[in-house]
Amino acid sequence: MTNPKKIDSYFNDTGKHPITPKKDTYSKHTRIIKMMKLLFPSIAAILLGMLIIFPKLNQQKDTIAIDITLPKKGELEKLHMENTNFYITDKDNKVNNLIASKIDETSPGSKLIKLTNPEGIIPASNGTWYNIKSPIGYYNQEQNTLRLINKVDVFYSNGMIAKTVEFDYDFKTGKGISTTPVSAEGDMGTLDSEGMEFYNDKNLIIFTGHTQIVVDDEKL
Repeated sequence: MTNPKKIDSYFNDTGKHPITPKKDTYSKHTRIIKMMKLLFPSIAAILLGMLIIFPKLNQQKDTIAIDITLPKKGELEKLHMENTNFYITDKDNKVNNLIASKIDETSPGSKLIKLTNPEGIIPASNGTWYNIKSPIGYYNQEQNTLRLINKVDVFYSNGMIAKTVEFDYDFKTGKGISTTPVSAEGDMGTLDSEGMEFYNDKNLIIFTGHTQIVVDDEKL
């Protein structure tokens, strides 16, 4: 028979109790949970800090790239536009349409505008019109005048093409003038002169100075 004293000593001895290993496992599990509870907020704080820092770094890189393309000092006050289409009204309230690849003020607050590759249409009488263009032009807002330089092409809707170096047009009076040599070509032949005057309201072009005209035999 089993000795009752051994049985009692088995249950009374906590060091040999079969449940003790389970208590140790539970205790370890509890410590791990407590440790995780302490570590998770720290990890979350680190991740949150990284999310805050990295966008700032990216933002800083973008800012540097933008700063490189910013206008230089003194240019921020100047008017600058690209691929611009604008309209000018003359003395008869006719609308002149001009386009330019670039428009720049010559100085901050100036009324003198530099035009790059200006091209425009000047309406004339009886439904006719003139197309003018040049590499460089200047429009004076106060005087309402346009100056084209370097290489000026004037195309008349009836078929005449004239070329000169400089051409000035006053929208208030409807008068244009060139004091540089002019070469023209039309249905009747060719023409070379020392200058020309253009009167929009009369639909009239006068070639000035020494003028040479060559007329085709067929037209005669």
